Amino acid sequence: MTPFITSIYISTVFLFFSSSTSAIAQTVDSLKVATIKVKNLHCNNDMPTIKKRLHNQEGIEEVRFTPIEAHVSTFTISYHSSATNQANIEKAIEATPGCDDPLARPYKVKKESNHKKKNNE
Repeated sequence: MTPFITSIYISTVFLFFSSSTSAIAQTVDSLKVATIKVKNLHCNNDMPTIKKRLHNQEGIEEVRFTPIEAHVSTFTISYHSSATNQANIEKAIEATPGCDDPLARPYKVKKESNHKKKNNE
């Protein structure tokens, strides 16, 4: 092979391997939706407080919530899976300071019982 053809061949091989390794390093991102029930809510300021906290988290796209019913509200959170996950969102909710007492952490994620999960499957 001539030096010119050899250099083209080496360049082609280099480009092939460098582009395939960068594709492997990329993380697949998808927009996911989590529906989370939050309990220990006592006033209409609690949900906006949690919403503000969630919007400050990386990867959160949108936060919606229902009115309080029996001290519980359902939050619907759209998030980017490459930046966060449902477990991190739940931790952020439970780490949110109370709207009346900034030292308190009153909000708790309401977990479904195993009995309800089995019946819904």
